[in-house]
Amino acid sequence: MNKQQIHQDLSTHFSSDELVLLAGRVGVNFNTLGGKTMPDKAGSLISKVERNGRLRELVYWMVQAKPALKVTYQAQLQRESAPKDSRLEWLDSLAAGEGPAIEEPPTMRWDSDEHPRPDG
Repeated sequence: MNKQQIHQDLSTHFSSDELVLLAGRVGVNFNTLGGKTMPDKAGSLISKVERNGRLRELVYWMVQAKPALKVTYQAQLQRESAPKDSRLEWLDSLAAGEGPAIEEPPTMRWDSDEHPRPDG
């Protein structure tokens, strides 16, 4: 991926509010990014997602937010489907029958001594 192109597109096509949302999509807290200007923040975001192996995911969300960028990144995105939320991958393994079996259904327990009901 061409990081200079990504940087240019982030700097020119995204407002500060949009960059905050985009950073959140790839699991980065915008407030932790270095730099004072938007181009500096964009560069910091690119560096951070590249270190985490999520640069393609950043590009995916850029194109979702700004469909006009699809032409620029079409070749890279053709090989990629929508990124998965890695925090939920364990659910896929359970659905596929992998991992530990759940022997009993989850239950909701209410300890009435510790948390009395509002009606009495």
